[in-house]
Amino acid sequence: MLSASIKSGTNQIHGSVWEYVRNTSLDAKNWNALTIPPYHENQFGATLGLPILKNRLFYFGDIEANRIAYSNPGTYSVPTALMRQGNFSELLSPNLNGQSVQLYQPNSGGGAANKLSCNGQNNVFCQGQINPVAQNILKLYPMPNANGGKTFNNYIVNTPTHNNTIQWDQRLDWNISSRDQAYVRYSYVHQIAQNGLPLGNPLDGSGYGGEYDVNLAQNFVGSETHIFSPSLTNEFRFSFNAGRFSFLQPNANTDLSPTLGLGGIPFTPNEGGLPLGIVYGIANWGSQGTSNETQNVYQILDNVSKTLGNHSLKAGVSFQAIRFFYRYAPSNLGNYYFTGLYTSDPAVSATTGSGIADFLADQMNTGAISNAPNVNDAQWYDSFYLQDDWKVTRSLTLNLGVRYDYYEPFKENSGSQENFIPDFNSLGIATGSGTVIFPKRIQSTINLGAVYPGILAKDHVGVQFIDNERLTSGQLTNFAPRVGIAYQLDPLTVIRAGYGIFYGGLQSNGGTNIGDNFPFRSQININPKSCSLGNCPSNGITLESGMSAYLGNGILNAVNTPGFHAVDREIKTPYTMNYNLSFQRQMTPNLAATISYVGNSSRHLGTYADPNAVRALYPAGTSTQQYQPFPDLGGIGTIHYGGVSTYNSLQAKAEKRASHGLSFLATYTWAHAMDDTGSAGGLSSGIGDRQRALIPIIDELTNSVYDVRNRFTLNGNYLLPFGKGRAYLNHSAWVDEVVGGWSSSLTWVAQSGTPFTVHANNTGAAGATDDRRANGVRDPFSPGGSPDPSNTALTAADCPTSVRNRTNWYNPCAFANPLPGNLITTPVTDLPTVIRYLGGKSNQIYGPGYYGVNMSLFKNFATWHEQYLQFRADGFNVLNHPTFGNPSTNNLNANAGNITSTKSFQNNTPDARFFQLSLKYAF
Repeated sequence: MLSASIKSGTNQIHGSVWEYVRNTSLDAKNWNALTIPPYHENQFGATLGLPILKNRLFYFGDIEANRIAYSNPGTYSVPTALMRQGNFSELLSPNLNGQSVQLYQPNSGGGAANKLSCNGQNNVFCQGQINPVAQNILKLYPMPNANGGKTFNNYIVNTPTHNNTIQWDQRLDWNISSRDQAYVRYSYVHQIAQNGLPLGNPLDGSGYGGEYDVNLAQNFVGSETHIFSPSLTNEFRFSFNAGRFSFLQPNANTDLSPTLGLGGIPFTPNEGGLPLGIVYGIANWGSQGTSNETQNVYQILDNVSKTLGNHSLKAGVSFQAIRFFYRYAPSNLGNYYFTGLYTSDPAVSATTGSGIADFLADQMNTGAISNAPNVNDAQWYDSFYLQDDWKVTRSLTLNLGVRYDYYEPFKENSGSQENFIPDFNSLGIATGSGTVIFPKRIQSTINLGAVYPGILAKDHVGVQFIDNERLTSGQLTNFAPRVGIAYQLDPLTVIRAGYGIFYGGLQSNGGTNIGDNFPFRSQININPKSCSLGNCPSNGITLESGMSAYLGNGILNAVNTPGFHAVDREIKTPYTMNYNLSFQRQMTPNLAATISYVGNSSRHLGTYADPNAVRALYPAGTSTQQYQPFPDLGGIGTIHYGGVSTYNSLQAKAEKRASHGLSFLATYTWAHAMDDTGSAGGLSSGIGDRQRALIPIIDELTNSVYDVRNRFTLNGNYLLPFGKGRAYLNHSAWVDEVVGGWSSSLTWVAQSGTPFTVHANNTGAAGATDDRRANGVRDPFSPGGSPDPSNTALTAADCPTSVRNRTNWYNPCAFANPLPGNLITTPVTDLPTVIRYLGGKSNQIYGPGYYGVNMSLFKNFATWHEQYLQFRADGFNVLNHPTFGNPSTNNLNANAGNITSTKSFQNNTPDARFFQLSLKYAF
């Protein structure tokens, strides 16, 4: 736990000024960059504390600016020169593509007689089959510049970012009397970032976020402490937090799509640019969308402390009013998916088809377009606690307490929200029934359009307006006991133990908020068609027309297969049970050692469920829309509070207090974290579900995405033994100015890697809700061997002779594919067979660990009286050891286990060695 506070002023004037400098000339080259990425950072600021009225009123303030300009190396996949011409012969070469992929004539559904060819050239389009709009977009991609002519990870670019931040704090402290003290503080942070575009303008290709990002945060606190008696005090506090966070995509105010030949794309200010094109096999083109968020939090808090004999009693209450606004537009210009379905043969088990080829032939698999609602959410979070620190004896102390938390579910302030409540007993093939509920306050004003009520009625879904405007109910029994014990066995030994329950919050989940539903968000979904031999029809959407055919009567009445965001009707508040036991021993007067067991178990974690998931697996290529419980509806993404997680660890610590100029802290943790939670709200990485209707959530319990089994840290400080008062060179004032008074610090961190999932590479069954997983059949870190018979894409020559390297982190020949979907003849519903088709649990193996050494050297040069000038030099990753990320290619192809990026620990920080110089003057 880290606690920070702004210090107060004093009766003397004190302050400081400083600047930290980093630039490219002090940096090494990242291992995955072609050149040293430019980096320039200037961080400068000042503090000032002074008395306004001696002994009564004091001021303290600080201000800091940070100017950063840097480039971040990234690896992407772009179309080769031949692909831009319609020639996909490179896909036939495992050496260039990782596996051999045969293409088929668009819309043919495959078959030996329908292989794609032109004038006898296999995997090649004739010019008349190529869509000119798609070809022009492919030509806008940068040309490959890496990976030896391969079709993947073949483009490396240093993408620039400019990041400017200004932040400051102002504080006044008032000693009203000997019994009353008060303070007020105001803090401000404003960050503006301009991000470069990996694919350049106009294609963009960046991830979530924008070209222009603005983050503005403000905080005000007022506190008054009254001392009733030496044993009784009270603190009252009021605080206000406000934030604004916006991401603006490239060309946001330009109607860009028509200039590339893209039709049917609406344009509104701040939401212009390009639709998002997801083309399997290359980096996405277009923009992820725009986001604007604000939040306000008001808090009133009061704490009372009472000392009663050997009891230290505390009690407190807190009331928070939370207001949250967002406008998130992920598909306001359209999302287009090109998956390779239309140039594939679903009837064969080998991988066929290409998303790039589908795109060039203008064969879109799915698409969506929507408008963006303004969502204004509000809730109260209230709590109180009681605590007793009881000194039972000189050797025994008990910490006893209980806390109560109430998390009110969010409401939308205008009533514009909607929840979907299914009848779970009805969820068979096209037999689902349920109710869509709205707040009663909008019953007379809501416009559901002419189409939507009929869609609901067809799928046995009723409409109801209820008095509970939050549409859910929060849990009222959130009592959380805590107990701690400290027992001194002897003057050198202490045993500590603790247990406590801690309830979590109900966050506003952004894109999965129930205010983000039709008709508040109107959306058109284009679903894929079933694809079989001789029958693989297009869905009718082209790049030139876009969604215009659906928008003629307005988006409200163009609704089809509407999806929902939903939440459990009765919410169970997430909570964590923390427990620990430690043994601490003072080994010497300056050295103490501690060994501990630390663990926790969490319940009712938010995870993702969908009551409209199909209840069976079907043959590959089958469109499963008709087999859903609600065949005329889309997904019903539901935040379900049913996830669990566990964490268990053995922790050891050795701490040395400063003596003979040396102090250090060394720690080691051996741990294991597991959970089964999907990403409810998309705010963190989730485990993923193989099939939400057929495989229980608890059966997905596996290694957490952040599981680190081993971690060692060493933090040390050493006062160099030179100069006045030291062991060496201590007789000359001039020598002391040069070599005396220097201190150094060192941080060494080493840890094992985090897990990832290895995916299958054969044709899967229809009806899965997540990518299928490969099944391990032997040690994935043992080289050589021969491929499993289920993996026809590999030969013995493709089994790497060495592993745990950038080219092949693991051996794909150590895995087997699950059963291919073309073997299914009748729907599969029994759990053991479902798992045979979908594979095992996720996060089967672990990626690279890392170690890093940071060092500092610094000295204070005395100037006048207590004033001094400090010089400091900091070196980060001084051994220049690369921190490899997890493989970007995690399948069973010949290029499996290929690592193209680094781990990400901190924003605006390169992976390679860099140095920082600074000066600070304190007065």
